[in-house]
Amino acid sequence: MNIYLDESYNLQKSKGKMFISINGFAVLDDHALRKRWKMIRKSYSQSKRRIHAVDSHFEELRDKSIKLLDKHDVNILSVFQLIQEIPYDYFDKEGMDFDFVYIDLLKKLFVESTLGEYRKVKIIIDARKHKGGKLVEKKFQKEVEIFLKNQFPHTSCIYKATPSYLDILVELADFVSNTFYKGYQNDSDQIFENISFRLIQIKNPL
Repeated sequence: MNIYLDESYNLQKSKGKMFISINGFAVLDDHALRKRWKMIRKSYSQSKRRIHAVDSHFEELRDKSIKLLDKHDVNILSVFQLIQEIPYDYFDKEGMDFDFVYIDLLKKLFVESTLGEYRKVKIIIDARKHKGGKLVEKKFQKEVEIFLKNQFPHTSCIYKATPSYLDILVELADFVSNTFYKGYQNDSDQIFENISFRLIQIKNPL
């Protein structure tokens, strides 16, 4: 099993609903999906701009990304958490501990994704900057790896953080995540209803 994830969030009250979400997809045959996505994005990659879901220049590619996943044997994954419903344990004198929240949301998503049913699982997530720098990043990586080993002892799990510009399937997860971000931000269930038959969605698990 191959899992590709990206996060979308809003931590500013002035921009409306504050939340953190981690979204993406799980696919058995990522080689076929990679080949197909590479063909779809080919004409867009000729632009000097980096392909990114938040860039309105690639709005057409957003629709194509969802339609592509609809034609493949994938499970769509999403975990969503409202900031105001996060327990006090996740806060300190400096505010919310983003990494603490993020890693627990990942754990909830991994458990609901029943990774233990597979012999091998590869998890690729969009790399991001950690507030504490490289040291905190390594600590975060280690905690995820320990959790996966203890929670799924009979499954060989590989966890890796990779920038979307280095892996086009992480890029594809970025389009999924940004699409879900718009749905969560606007309180619209339309996108989720269209894929509900293969959607693993967790809301406010903390």
